Amino acid sequence: MTYLKDIKVCVDCTFYGTPHGQRDRCIHPKLTTIDLVTGNAEYPYCHAERRTQLPDHCGDKATLFVLNSEAERNRLERLKELEEVMREAPTL
Repeated sequence: MTYLKDIKVCVDCTFYGTPHGQRDRCIHPKLTTIDLVTGNAEYPYCHAERRTQLPDHCGDKATLFVLNSEAERNRLERLKELEEVMREAPTL
């Protein structure tokens, strides 16, 4: 069974970004490529990376996922609130 706390969402990842105004991009160094004509860095869409099953890509298991510190604080705060609510809930 998958619990909500176990789901890895791209927006909570350290490598989720908006480089050059481009939304929903994965800025992981392993996935970043360089355009040979312009020399600009190109970043794949997070959606595409999570759906790919190729080795060395994030995939549905989010193998390249790193939780960012703000998301970790929010997760711990929500978990604490849940524990408080469960403690105050009447038992049957």
